[in-house]
Amino acid sequence: MKAVFYSTVLTTLFTISLITAQNGHNCPLEECDFKPGEKVYLFGNDVKLRAEPDTESEVLELLKIGEWVKIIEKTEFTWPYRGFDSAFYKVKYDTGVTGYILAGLLSFEKKVLNDQNYFFAYSKEGETTFLNIRSIKNGSYIEKKIPLANTNIHIKVMDDKGIPDLDGMLFIDYYAEACGMEGGGIYLFVQDDELTRVASLSQVSDAGAFFYSEKFIFPFDEGGVPERILFKKERFQNLDDTSKWTKITTETRELSWVEGKLIPNYREKISN
Repeated sequence: MKAVFYSTVLTTLFTISLITAQNGHNCPLEECDFKPGEKVYLFGNDVKLRAEPDTESEVLELLKIGEWVKIIEKTEFTWPYRGFDSAFYKVKYDTGVTGYILAGLLSFEKKVLNDQNYFFAYSKEGETTFLNIRSIKNGSYIEKKIPLANTNIHIKVMDDKGIPDLDGMLFIDYYAEACGMEGGGIYLFVQDDELTRVASLSQVSDAGAFFYSEKFIFPFDEGGVPERILFKKERFQNLDDTSKWTKITTETRELSWVEGKLIPNYREKISN
């Protein structure tokens, strides 16, 4: 019965991932370009709105992080920025001034948690792509740089979900486009406007033959434990189709959020 259940789960997960991938989400690729008429927020600070799509043209305005512009069109002109060939966009500022800004200086998404704005952009170093997260604090900004397994992500805002001394969280949710691709996610906890990366959880499947899942179950979730985070790890293997031979293992551990840290270490290995 469990083998049938897990096979159904794997099929459902694979189907959902294909549908999600077709919708087009956040990525540093051409299919994720900003669209004409779109309202986009500044990721950079003191961004130069230029008269022409090049880095030597006249500066028309200096724009602050969090201000917004309206996209008019993408140009064919690019400039290397933070590891990508970043295109210049023709935009309109709210004063009515029209000019050009590099795509890498624009936030591909804005999220709000407890009246705090968060802005997002990508960077790349070698083969590693990073998600850069900025928030405004005391007239300046703070930035977190998160290495990514891939750029197929949703960014979700969550409340404290029953965890004491926590203001909320951001969840970087991977969606897998194919078997064997990472489909887990990254949790960042927010406390007193400080953003802390606390966990990178994995979820990988291989078309009914293998399934590995790590997840957090919070106090307000079904099966949750009051004031604790339940870390659950499951592994399913289909050892033989003919005889319906399967192997399923499950591990759980209770974690606590204490003074800005998640304890004990959920990656801790059992000593022999």
